Amino acid sequence: MSFAVTLLIALAPLTTFAQAKPTDLVVSPAEKALYLQHNDAIVKTASQCIEDTYKTHLDFFKKHKVSKYYGDRNPSLNTREKRLQIVRQVGAPDSVVDQMEGISCIGLTRKCLKQGIDATQEPALAALWARIDQNVIANGTSGVVLTQHLQKLGWKVLYWNARPDLNKEWDAEDPTLTKGKVVSWDSGVRNSAGEFIYNPAWGMHEMRYQTVIKKDLYYTVKIDDKKTLVNFDLNPPQEFTSSPFFVGVAHAGYHVFPGTYGQVIEAHSMRRLDSIDNLEAGPFNPLASGGAPMWTKIEKYRSGTVALPPR
Repeated sequence: MSFAVTLLIALAPLTTFAQAKPTDLVVSPAEKALYLQHNDAIVKTASQCIEDTYKTHLDFFKKHKVSKYYGDRNPSLNTREKRLQIVRQVGAPDSVVDQMEGISCIGLTRKCLKQGIDATQEPALAALWARIDQNVIANGTSGVVLTQHLQKLGWKVLYWNARPDLNKEWDAEDPTLTKGKVVSWDSGVRNSAGEFIYNPAWGMHEMRYQTVIKKDLYYTVKIDDKKTLVNFDLNPPQEFTSSPFFVGVAHAGYHVFPGTYGQVIEAHSMRRLDSIDNLEAGPFNPLASGGAPMWTKIEKYRSGTVALPPR
């Protein structure tokens, strides 16, 4: 994808909250209690949902050579006619185009959490989820905002960084992958003129690490645990891998990746329709070969947060 398109897409989760703030959404004690009553069932359904979606993706692609799930932010796929053109190019029947669904990294996460909520058949929980989802959308469909709302339901937010000793090295590499713009605030990364620069595709690893350590904050998210998923190198701890579901975030909401029992299943909003990598799966092991969340040429996910459901 081009830098211009990447930047446009990436800015959404990080823009100023124009319509509603995450703090404006209040989860009442009664709503939280009702959620906790059904938490295990919700998590089980959400976990099954991401696994089923990935299997459906693989089966559909094997049969038709295109993905059932198209990137919902990809301008080259934003009409039926554009998608139909690709369907015809690979020789699949025209009817395939009407079986397709838009998807993104946070879209997959929201879809499966909603499926978990709906399975409870509790109108009050459905109404609560509708409020949460609307607030997430109003705030740029941000993974950070989604994490903050899950935290209100009793989820625990962990900061993750496999090798914080490499933060500065990673920060120095980012500007060589994707250009940044001069900003007036301390981004933690400077250009050759000594000015602070920034791009949403960057991890800002050292700056965010220091904020977590000193203030228990990652961007705007309160961190509950800044030890368990720090300095694990290539060996994520069992406390994490034994969780039946999780919602991970990298680069302050730039990327969202759900998973189950240490296995990440992630979707992408800008991939080609004839790419099997529209959805990907791999073990949560960001620095390992074949580990996830998966990197691209310009996006290297090396730190962020993970939200774990109550247990």
